[in-house]
Amino acid sequence: MSDVLTWLEATALATWTRQSSSLWAYPTVLTFHTVGLGIVVGASAVIDLRLLGVARKISLESLSGLFRLIAWAFALNAATGILLFMADATTKGRQPILYIKLSLIGLALWDTLYARRLLRAAPADDSVARHGRFVAVSSLILWTAAIAAGRLMAYV
Repeated sequence: MSDVLTWLEATALATWTRQSSSLWAYPTVLTFHTVGLGIVVGASAVIDLRLLGVARKISLESLSGLFRLIAWAFALNAATGILLFMADATTKGRQPILYIKLSLIGLALWDTLYARRLLRAAPADDSVARHGRFVAVSSLILWTAAIAAGRLMAYV
């Protein structure tokens, strides 16, 4: 595994991301990663808060378009996250917190897909079963924990 991480970090793309003085390298990749994260978590939070009963005048059906936005922003986050990982693969690849972060993201995405299914099946009166509240709370907790784990990667 160590050889793969060393090779990955030595690729031209990883070297450019890490060492280039261009504003388009690490600073822009990190900025896009942050923006993507804000969109994913922000849109998810809107859905979660609505499932918890906030802003009941907004129909659940009208929130379905947010899932497409979440998908595009997550694709941006995945691409930029790979570039950020490549730039420091030998260090990041040995950090247990990275695997905790990735696990939390996986669980949060599963939760988001479940919320999408709930919204699709929501009755016309917008009532959602009790487990809709559980899905919303777990989503908020999982995304918050994933963000915290991501920040801890700089210090652990």
